[in-house]
Amino acid sequence: MIDKAAYLDAMNITRWRSADKPGKPYLVLHDVDADLSEQGFIEQVLALLDVLPEQCDFDCELLKGPQVVWDMRKVKMRPRVAWLVSAPLSEVIQSADEKRQLWQQICQHRNKVA
Repeated sequence: MIDKAAYLDAMNITRWRSADKPGKPYLVLHDVDADLSEQGFIEQVLALLDVLPEQCDFDCELLKGPQVVWDMRKVKMRPRVAWLVSAPLSEVIQSADEKRQLWQQICQHRNKVA
């Protein structure tokens, strides 16, 4: 049995949202073919930003409304409104330099908020 949400995500189909139902306040952008199996890493980064994964939508397109917390798409689109901008997750996990850049952005964001 295929998971309906996983199927829609794989087909890059944006789901309809009722205007009277509030959406999640945060958004994490990733590539269509992104493998987010390293969910633990994502949870750790979000925790450093005081954001829970349950508060986030994970999508490959910018949605109007939620604050973009992390843009990990290979091709970056303007305007850049994300708190964090990095390479795709698979590259970040394998590269010390990408992790260092991500950590610097996390520190900058935390200093702005504090």
